[in-house]
Amino acid sequence: MAKILFSQYRHNDLHNLVNKLDKDYYSVLSTLCQTAELLIDKLEGMEPQQSTLLYLSLSKKLLSQVNELVMQRIGMLLPYAQELHSKETSGHDCGACEGGCHIKHSTQLIGLKESHHKIKEILFRLHTVALPLYADVDYPAQYKTLRNEMMLIDTVLTELFYLEEASLIPKIMEAQKNIHAYN
Repeated sequence: MAKILFSQYRHNDLHNLVNKLDKDYYSVLSTLCQTAELLIDKLEGMEPQQSTLLYLSLSKKLLSQVNELVMQRIGMLLPYAQELHSKETSGHDCGACEGGCHIKHSTQLIGLKESHHKIKEILFRLHTVALPLYADVDYPAQYKTLRNEMMLIDTVLTELFYLEEASLIPKIMEAQKNIHAYN
């Protein structure tokens, strides 16, 4: 199943790939984060339970990082990838560009990899502090719902990171190579 699902991304050109990632992942993550933030607000409005405070705190931190990732991808990486695709299809050569391309090609991928690392670190910590949902322990319903929402976010992030690392980064690097982008 995953092999079939992920192959549809691998066979897209850079333009279509970033559009699919935006629609299938970035917008979905944004919606999931909004839902989780509402749940956290509800839980924080209730009488605090010491057992859930650390999980709520790390969840807020993760949501903040994911929102930052989504904004960075939508605001910077997607426009960069679209411009890169446009330059590649028009036959642009950054090595011979008299205007001097000021895109800073090398920094685009550094931010992508750094955001992966930060989020993976928080996800690991979040998993270590998550309380087991035993049937005989009475947790607020919102806590259980939040845990499910956070697991959905984790799953979407795992898929997204795989697609970015296996498809997006190689396609960006190939396009950079094709237009002789060395800065």
